[in-house]
Amino acid sequence: MDKFGVPAVTGEAMGIKNSTTAFTQSWGSTQGRLVRVEVLVLFSALIWILVELFGSRRRRYSQGFFRFFVWAVYTLFTVLVPYTIGLLQDGPFHDQTFVLWGTILLFIQVSADSLSVYSIHDIEQRKRMLVQHLIQIILVLWLIVNCKGHNRSYTANIWIFWMLSLILTYTKYHSLSNVSKKGGMLKLSKVVADYMMIEHEQIPRGFNPNPETMEGYKYIFHGEEEVASLLPTAPEYTQATRTKCTTIDSVWRWIESQSAFNHEAMETLKDVALSFSLFKLLKRRLCGYQIAEASLAKTLDFVLHGLISEQGNYVRAFGVIEMELSFLYDFLYTRFDTNYSGSKGMTACFVIITVIACNSISGAFNWGHYHRSSLEQRVHGFDVTRWVTIVLLIIVLASFLVAAANQGWRWDIVEELHSYERPTWWSSGLTNTSWVKREAKKLWQRALGQHSLLLNFDYHPRNVLSLLSLGLVDTTREGQKAGKKIKLTDELIERVLSGFKESNGQLQDGQLALAKNQLGSQFSWACTLSTHIHKILVWHIGTTIAMDGHPIPPTGDHRVAKTLSDYCAYLWLLFRTCCPDIAMTPSASSTPWSWKLGKASPVVTV
Repeated sequence: MDKFGVPAVTGEAMGIKNSTTAFTQSWGSTQGRLVRVEVLVLFSALIWILVELFGSRRRRYSQGFFRFFVWAVYTLFTVLVPYTIGLLQDGPFHDQTFVLWGTILLFIQVSADSLSVYSIHDIEQRKRMLVQHLIQIILVLWLIVNCKGHNRSYTANIWIFWMLSLILTYTKYHSLSNVSKKGGMLKLSKVVADYMMIEHEQIPRGFNPNPETMEGYKYIFHGEEEVASLLPTAPEYTQATRTKCTTIDSVWRWIESQSAFNHEAMETLKDVALSFSLFKLLKRRLCGYQIAEASLAKTLDFVLHGLISEQGNYVRAFGVIEMELSFLYDFLYTRFDTNYSGSKGMTACFVIITVIACNSISGAFNWGHYHRSSLEQRVHGFDVTRWVTIVLLIIVLASFLVAAANQGWRWDIVEELHSYERPTWWSSGLTNTSWVKREAKKLWQRALGQHSLLLNFDYHPRNVLSLLSLGLVDTTREGQKAGKKIKLTDELIERVLSGFKESNGQLQDGQLALAKNQLGSQFSWACTLSTHIHKILVWHIGTTIAMDGHPIPPTGDHRVAKTLSDYCAYLWLLFRTCCPDIAMTPSASSTPWSWKLGKASPVVTV
């Protein structure tokens, strides 16, 4: 206590205050800002690697934590890089070394191929994204104009990265414009929709289409872009579509005429081409256009006698649909398309890698010609600034090599088929190996979600992660405990598709199966309920009760029934999550059961 009765400041408190003041001063000093920039530059490169690695895996893993992690990485990626470039612009970082960092960060910002956008909503924000990229390009250009240093290798790399960023920005905006519902997708899908209205008229009278060889199936494979750009009058429009578009039947004939491919390679190429054509037909649904061919008999024949013509084709048909959806995923969420892949893109990538590698070796790795910055930082004798530059260049070069190795092989094949080029060593080697089959199995997760309505109705989630994240992670509602996903087996695919084929493509409500097993008099009421949701839930409840206490075999009818039943309950669970206020109360006048499904746990009486 001093003479006024005020407690004296202890030495420990003074020490903390002095340390805080010193830290604040050092943090705001030039060296402190340099440390921040170095950390942020390396962290931005790390985030870029995570986006490249996990962006393409988003369709294969549907776990909530993984999707939240990818969303967090993507969000941080879109914020952190512009902030770091702003620090370089605002600070005393005008040496070539730091300008090179800025151009690399700019390149990183616009070059993520595996995750161009996170959601479809981001596609419609493409103009805002373009403006943001252009502002960053101008800011980095200002850094380049005012940079200090005379290292020619650094100068070459700086301009290479800046020009690449400009090109990739245009490519990204062009890709998003093609995907936008108000832009290219609506326009191109209209060409396909109008063409499919008259597609069946191109077949000569008396000619029977062959779905096994695709003869008589003139689905568009390529050419609608050129037709859409012409904007002709109605008669010319129809004629231009017929003459300028390449159809799937001609593509299949060309594949079969090539002696460079063996039988396995031909089948792979034909499946890729077919998936691509179906992908273009599928895009019409996103635009609300009429599916004109749905009522044609030859469309049903294509499915029953083409895709699933025999038992061995069931799994192959499922793979074709998987690849079709993969084309759609790439089209919506990435920049993998025929304008960005293929042999020309690989050639350009090889040239760029060679130039950057040579400049990097003669620049950052050449001690004699290295440009020494006025802002140096040494730790134990190591020049940190130089090694940050080296690490950045290594990351960029490695990413180029990884991107070249992970080119969208489906799009590469499609590009060659577009122009009917002579098969190259790349496509020939690709389709003659088992690598394509292994990659095809990685297109999607190939797992079925499982949920038991009766076993998990009393599940009470804690939702700790949702509380800690302030709602960023969605809450799990009462009774919504999803079971462990199980692998989609070939047996299950064959059972479903064979049943579809046996019914001649006519979807049944279960009456036929009950009659076949002589159970129609007991359970026919469960097939005549008011909605499909009611039918699904009743059969799920019945299946769960019937199998209660009985071990489920690894294969066979019981395994198939249990898997499909729990999968249907899982789909209902997703529907209820999207529409939580829906309550269903079926009429109990003609049924020996009743239940109530609302916001609380279901109450079931059988």
